Amino acid sequence: MRGGSTVLALLSGLAIFAGAACTSSTNDVASNSPETTPSASPSPSPSPSPSPVTSPSTAPTPSTSGLAVTSIPVHNGEVGVGYLAVTLGAANGSAPYTWSVDSGTLPPGLALSTDGVITGNNTTTGQYAFSVKVADSTGATATGSTKMTVFPALTVGAPCAKFCDVGVGCTTCGRFGTVSGGAGPYTYKLVGGSIPSGMTMSGFNLRGPWPFPPILNQPVDTVGPPLTRALYTLSASVTDDFGVTKTVSANFLEFYPIRLTCTVDCNSIQSNVVNTDLTYVGGSPDDLVTVQVVKACYTNSGQVCTSDPKLIPSYLPPGWTVTANNGVVSIYVNCSGNCFFDGDIFIELVDHGSCVAPAYAVSQVADIFVQV
Repeated sequence: MRGGSTVLALLSGLAIFAGAACTSSTNDVASNSPETTPSASPSPSPSPSPSPVTSPSTAPTPSTSGLAVTSIPVHNGEVGVGYLAVTLGAANGSAPYTWSVDSGTLPPGLALSTDGVITGNNTTTGQYAFSVKVADSTGATATGSTKMTVFPALTVGAPCAKFCDVGVGCTTCGRFGTVSGGAGPYTYKLVGGSIPSGMTMSGFNLRGPWPFPPILNQPVDTVGPPLTRALYTLSASVTDDFGVTKTVSANFLEFYPIRLTCTVDCNSIQSNVVNTDLTYVGGSPDDLVTVQVVKACYTNSGQVCTSDPKLIPSYLPPGWTVTANNGVVSIYVNCSGNCFFDGDIFIELVDHGSCVAPAYAVSQVADIFVQV
């Protein structure tokens, strides 16, 4: 009988333990239920209630379960760039959570999954504001709002990809690329070729005066500069804040200052004949050259000269015209019948082409002997 009593005692103990376990499980489920019962009514206890979760981009709505949106960690995007996935956060509810867009519009190309992940590839620029809603397994809901910007795709222009003409000493002819779209800050880097001596690169712009080329086929102080132009090549990249990189290539042809090929008694002008003995080299390939008289002298019982622009026209020979084009200075004097002129005309050429340094826009003065 002692053995039988022991077995009964053990069985009774197991039954009591099993009953306790079932009671504990039932109490855990009841404590997470959103249903309102007398025991769940607000207590008169003076203890403070929990503070709501605050976030600049989240505005949770109250719910009986305390469910709240805790984070909407969106970031800005760029058209054509894969959006780095973000996961929304919620707390104080009963999992699983289900997410949806409550109001507003997600940027085109992005989507919010039911498990709270935003993914996609932005397709349209703009500023977007929207609200999201989360629901838990009990039906409780909460919302939060945010906004984001989608930048246009990073693009570059390369005006000197073929070549750009630049003049010796010019300080305003160094821009070789443009940037639009993308999101700053931008980072620039030289990736090929070299920067001309004495210059620096700032963005897609070379700063400083264009130098004399490193290789010349005749000394600089020789009368008449070399006819060849120096070639500089380089390439640079720009990277925006999203890591998008674009590269620009540039080629520069550096031209020498315009220069007359003779400086003293260049030619003897004949009447009624277009004289083309005077020539020039260098200068902008635009060949926008004008000729101006800076001094005029004539012999009449002694030589008389003037440099006054208002008086110079009256000191010139009859029918005087002068033009410059394609390396040739053309001079014409219309002196027919009973007329006479004996004197000197001093002229200079002015280069009006683009990218000409002011210090080199004017050639040296030429003294032309005129006798008709």
